[in-house]
Amino acid sequence: MIRRLLVANRGEIARRVFRTCQELGIETVAVFTDADASAPHVAEADHAVRLGDPRAYLDPGRIVEAARRSGADAVHPGYGFLSENATFAQAVIDAGLTWIGPSPEAIAAMGSKIEAKALMAEAGVPVLPSIALPDAPAPAPAPGEATPEEPALHEAQAGPVPPAPGLPDMPLLVKASAGGGGRGMRVVYNQSELAGAVESARREALAAFADGTVFVEPLLERARHVEVQVLADSHGTVWALGERECSVQRRHQKVIEEAPSPAVSPEVRRELCDAAVRAAKAIGYVGAGTVEFLLGEGGFFFLEMNTRLQVEHPVTECVYGVDLVRLQLEIAEGAQLAALPPSPVGHAIEVRLYAEDPARGWLPQSGVLHLFEVPGVDAEFRLGGRLRLDSGVVTGDEVGVHYDPMLAKVISFGETRAEAARRLASALARTRIHGLTTNRDLLVSVLRHPDFLSGAIDTSFLDRQPVFTPLAGAAAVRISALAAALAGAAANRASAPVLAGLPGGWRNVVSQPQRAAFDGERGERVEVAYRLTRDGLAAEGFDGVTLVSADPGRVVLESGAVRHAFDVAAYPGVLHVDSALGPVRLTPVERLPEPVERHVPGSLPAPMPGTVLRVEVAKGDTVTAGQPVVVLEAMKMEHQIVSPATGVLSVLNVTPGLQVEAGAVLAVIEEQAAAEQ
Repeated sequence: MIRRLLVANRGEIARRVFRTCQELGIETVAVFTDADASAPHVAEADHAVRLGDPRAYLDPGRIVEAARRSGADAVHPGYGFLSENATFAQAVIDAGLTWIGPSPEAIAAMGSKIEAKALMAEAGVPVLPSIALPDAPAPAPAPGEATPEEPALHEAQAGPVPPAPGLPDMPLLVKASAGGGGRGMRVVYNQSELAGAVESARREALAAFADGTVFVEPLLERARHVEVQVLADSHGTVWALGERECSVQRRHQKVIEEAPSPAVSPEVRRELCDAAVRAAKAIGYVGAGTVEFLLGEGGFFFLEMNTRLQVEHPVTECVYGVDLVRLQLEIAEGAQLAALPPSPVGHAIEVRLYAEDPARGWLPQSGVLHLFEVPGVDAEFRLGGRLRLDSGVVTGDEVGVHYDPMLAKVISFGETRAEAARRLASALARTRIHGLTTNRDLLVSVLRHPDFLSGAIDTSFLDRQPVFTPLAGAAAVRISALAAALAGAAANRASAPVLAGLPGGWRNVVSQPQRAAFDGERGERVEVAYRLTRDGLAAEGFDGVTLVSADPGRVVLESGAVRHAFDVAAYPGVLHVDSALGPVRLTPVERLPEPVERHVPGSLPAPMPGTVLRVEVAKGDTVTAGQPVVVLEAMKMEHQIVSPATGVLSVLNVTPGLQVEAGAVLAVIEEQAAAEQ
């Protein structure tokens, strides 16, 4: 029996495993780095071990040593990168600890997507044709010597060439053999793009997985991404717990998942589950895992097998009524599964709430999360609720630049898909998130979109559909700004040393109105002017709007006989206004602003804190508009900083490895016209 368990990951992952351990009476051990020493998962564990460097979560040796020092007798890898590291699994076993997962041999078998596809083809699982690319360009072969196994990639680097023998037809998908989560993946629509895509994918894969091997396969456009949850014990029993639909993706990363898929018939479901069971049995799998497929008009095809629990596992738990972490632990202790899995009931949908800014190309965001409240949550990290929250953060946490920007998963369960979607959209729309910009409005837009509700989705859904609509329209922003101004006046009155009962700006005779100006999230300037008279509120441009009450944190306005309550929260330099009309974030504009430092024309500021990975050009080089100049790494992803115009790189302030803050000037481009004068 497991007595004390260490979770080799952080955030929501660790908190999820801890919850089940607490219910089973298993002591828990957290690991943490200097970057997240105050994170919730550290406080919730019975014991915690400091690892130091922010990247230490990926160091098998430090994790095993932490388990030894803490007295743990078992290690759960969570569902991060180490969970699919066969070397780590073997190190845990060699240390005499119980490993919560499949054997190192099974992990290794699925660790290379190239080798996994070959194994699956032998097991009778449908696969797409694919070609592995060499680690580096090979010497040019003699005429006629290029083979299907090694296409002439070196020719592609020299410019457009005819497709190499054996290379699938365009479009292609370049993928990291050891990858996942959209990293090391590039779409190629013509031959001239292939070399650059391969180089970029290989570089990203090497940074993320320490393995730069890539391969290409046909890109199935308008296909659906479905996956089957499998669970296998050491006695030969294998469960297939239905399928999950994961087609709503951006940059090949899942955004919304659900179970079951609205596109899978009972017959196709049986075929998918049979294929998943064959895949698990082919490698002697034990534990929880996921077999992923692409589903198109021509059938379904094996993508990969994730030898771990998936981020989206809660939707399966809701529909099948099982605790997958508990089953993982029991299997590791030698328990045998029932002959048949439970039957599914209802529908579940999960969204991934990310800290990212739609106005800046969905760049990850960092900063203090001043407030995080999801209304209606009746379960956290456990079964039995209609609205479940699995979150790695709480109010007051600081979201840094070292880790994935996912804040939480919100999961809705209902008797029908429509019920689950409506409940989830409503909860997200009413969620209060202060301090960070997120993808919340996008999630609500998708959940309410007619195509999503009809089930007409595929992996290109977000690329094809202009689904993003801010919850608060222009009119909602204006009236929210009025509420913010009234709340500010109420706060001033409350703090006034004398005559605090008088309305702000009170005059015995009519004078100028009170004025306030704000900048909205979309760059718009909102100005309001109002008076508080004996007859009530008189606000310019707000005919028919009357004031019911105004307090520093809450303002009630009536418009057209309908009352609206606005909750106003003020933080340094920003206001958040929440109402049924939609959440609004406002930046007050000072009447007499202090002079601010301005960048010289052509400056390339860092859009976020991060580490300089590469500098693509040298000082004095001529660059063209859109050409990459600097590549930053932040929150585990690469971000290209490109030249805004054609010109000369006149200033270069960074070198690879340098840590930079948001707004730091990385380089300056002197535009061509100016340079020629």
